[in-house]
Amino acid sequence: MEKHFKSYNALMWGISAIVVGVILIVRPAQLLPYIVRIVGIVSILLGVIQFLAFLVRTKGVADRWKYLPVASPIAVIWGVLLLLSPDLWSSLFMILFGVLLIFLGIYQLVSMYKIKKEGIKVAAIYFFFPILLIIAGFFAFVQPIYTATWFMAFVGAWILAYGVMEVFAYFSLRGPIEAAEQNKEIQNAEEADKM
Repeated sequence: MEKHFKSYNALMWGISAIVVGVILIVRPAQLLPYIVRIVGIVSILLGVIQFLAFLVRTKGVADRWKYLPVASPIAVIWGVLLLLSPDLWSSLFMILFGVLLIFLGIYQLVSMYKIKKEGIKVAAIYFFFPILLIIAGFFAFVQPIYTATWFMAFVGAWILAYGVMEVFAYFSLRGPIEAAEQNKEIQNAEEADKM
């Protein structure tokens, strides 16, 4: 029974990933604010739970407020800010993501230039990808909403591919795995009989 549950569990993960991937590809712009809201709710919950745990742990402790975890109120405030303006925060995230891509591209270009300056031959293709990173970073910085939509669709495509591979693995590997498990049980039974 447990083997069948594990097997069907893999199949359900695959199907769920396919559904989530398709939704992210088809409706990325509509989902991004909801994802930011979910992060905000989780942040508030974590802050409140951490605060309640602090109250329970420090009950009866003198000057207990000096032990208040700073992360708890910060998490609650950040969660509230995310809930109040999810579009703003998704845009800010993509702007920061764009700046990060620009810096990564510049860092790679500088590294390749230093290597080339030391006399090591560096193919032009090694300069091509950092330039693409810089262009992508600039685009994310200038067009954060469009980039966020594309990013969500890209993540959706990866999740969809994962789901397809899980379902394919379930149907293609289920028979050989069951046969191997049966052979192992037979071997274990034969070894038990020998003893």
